[in-house]
Amino acid sequence: MDEDVLNFINAIKSKYPQQIEDTFSNGYCYWFAKILELRFGGVIYFNPIKVHFGTLIGNKIFDINGIISDGDEWFLWDDYQYIEDTDMITNTCILKNT
Repeated sequence: MDEDVLNFINAIKSKYPQQIEDTFSNGYCYWFAKILELRFGGVIYFNPIKVHFGTLIGNKIFDINGIISDGDEWFLWDDYQYIEDTDMITNTCILKNT
């Protein structure tokens, strides 16, 4: 499964890799997480330290750069959005109300 996800990510980045990475790393990471969730049946996670979204597929979290292998804390977005004040995150990252 990991290889399928990585091939999908690389196909998306194939024509304009830097621009695609910049877009989905700086403000649109939720939407890339959503794409992966829908395509591979993953689950969206959130890292409050990095203010970044990724998608858990199998036992790994992916973003536009591939597998995220850092030791930071990741939280299931469906739970986190109800236990923390996430209005700023929702407005700036998801709804893009700047």
